[in-house]
Amino acid sequence: MHYFLCVITNSVLVGIIFFWYTEGITTYFMSVDHTRYIFERLCRDLPPLVPKKIQEDLSDALEQVQDNVSLTLDQLEDTMILFAKKLWPYREAFWEFYRVNEGEIGEKMLCKKMSKEMVKKYTTFKEAGGEFRDLYRGGSVAKVFSSEDITTLCATLVEMQQDIWNYTVQEVLTKSKIRYQKKIEEFKHILTNIEEQLDVLLRMADNEQEHPGLAEEIRQHVRGFEHGIALLGPKIDYNELCGVEDYYKERKIYKKHNKNIV
Repeated sequence: MHYFLCVITNSVLVGIIFFWYTEGITTYFMSVDHTRYIFERLCRDLPPLVPKKIQEDLSDALEQVQDNVSLTLDQLEDTMILFAKKLWPYREAFWEFYRVNEGEIGEKMLCKKMSKEMVKKYTTFKEAGGEFRDLYRGGSVAKVFSSEDITTLCATLVEMQQDIWNYTVQEVLTKSKIRYQKKIEEFKHILTNIEEQLDVLLRMADNEQEHPGLAEEIRQHVRGFEHGIALLGPKIDYNELCGVEDYYKERKIYKKHNKNIV
């Protein structure tokens, strides 16, 4: 069993994630404090062109979240999901540009910030089959870098990500502004489709009286997708929503023919 603590940081999300490695299984633990911290960074580090009204509403919500010490995890998550959906088109559009820049200049930026000794270890890491993006995954990194090296590496990655963030902000506000605005509109349309599909699933759950277990399964599926939007869980490809309604209809038919299943 191996315990490894890493702070994953970027200008959209700074989350403290505890990786508990045992037989290849990774478990994520989230508390009210950690969730509040993510919400604070979500509110503070906004991509360009987020409307002023949304920013003001975010600021008000953050103030209430910080002042309310009796807030439950579910209540905090509900607030995060509400505002994360409003920010989603802007974040997704921005990250399309960010990821391109990260792929093109990220490794060069990182190596410039590394010490000569760390560059040598990074070269060894790549010769062993590692790649730049593998640095975000704990398992393969730990085979080459010591725990002290990993601490240094995390800090260097944070600096690199901030530099790429700043570079991307300038890009989408200047030479790529029109393309960025078009992307925002595209993701707004996608978000509308997502919310319509989630509403269909929730109505299906509300109308499912015969099999309460199936209704809860549907609600958990919706919640999991919302967690992905709000940075509270693994990101789920929105294309995965396609066919989900039919899947649960088939599940209902299956349960109807197997009456012992709740």
